[in-house]
Amino acid sequence: MEFGAHAFVWVGDWAPASARKAVAGAAAAGLDFLEIPLLRPEEFSAEETRRMLSDHGIGATFSLGLPAEAALPERPREAEDFLLRALDQVAATGSDRLTGVVYGSLGLLPGRPPTETDYETVAAVLRRVAAAAGDRGIRLGIEPVNRYETFLVNTTAQGLALLDRIGAANSFLHLDTYHMNIEEESFGQPIREAGDRLGYIHLSESHRGTPGSGTVDWDNTFRALAAIDYQGALVLESFVALHPDIARATCMWRDVVGNPATLVRDGLAFLHEKAAAAGLLR
Repeated sequence: MEFGAHAFVWVGDWAPASARKAVAGAAAAGLDFLEIPLLRPEEFSAEETRRMLSDHGIGATFSLGLPAEAALPERPREAEDFLLRALDQVAATGSDRLTGVVYGSLGLLPGRPPTETDYETVAAVLRRVAAAAGDRGIRLGIEPVNRYETFLVNTTAQGLALLDRIGAANSFLHLDTYHMNIEEESFGQPIREAGDRLGYIHLSESHRGTPGSGTVDWDNTFRALAAIDYQGALVLESFVALHPDIARATCMWRDVVGNPATLVRDGLAFLHEKAAAAGLLR
């Protein structure tokens, strides 16, 4: 079982100084990997990042949302080009996972429900992107997020339906307990429904703060992960620092964490305890 954390636990961008801080922080916390936001692939240095990760002995996964100028379903060609550039950076870093809201732009809401044409457009793009990812040895994740951030994929059922449309063996479902707390009727049942298609999970508190201090039903969550014999990554996601693009999309304008050191120490200890109690740590 791999434990990781999102870089936003430490920093809000991936400039060299910020990257060093995040990688060092993740290594000091004893994590297996760091989740790196790849919001602007053209500004990302894969060589430098790979060297820092190697120096600290940890791995990396990558996540993103599409920028407005490459939004789906409105701009399929631009979206595909953006995702292919992102895949090149992921591959150059030596990572094997790109996940997140690869199907849409956070905070871009058209004020209407999605249509069959919308989903077919998204699936057609992601089918080609998944094939390109497979050529690079990369798996592609689909993360449902809440209705206030996207109109396309909000629930586990919608995420699984999109995976069916894509039809790629190297694609997987990525759940997030923060979004599940808003959109799902429970935590356990959607995880059980996802089964072995669940490959990644963000362990996020209901207010994005330290796990264990909000309303997420962690016992139910970890029991369900154990029930499906979950073999994917467990990822602490909280927002100590945020990239401006994500802050605007998520409307995170206040401090929900307090002391970052406490978040890392207490939050990770809490999640390790719950995972161990559920029998996930073997």
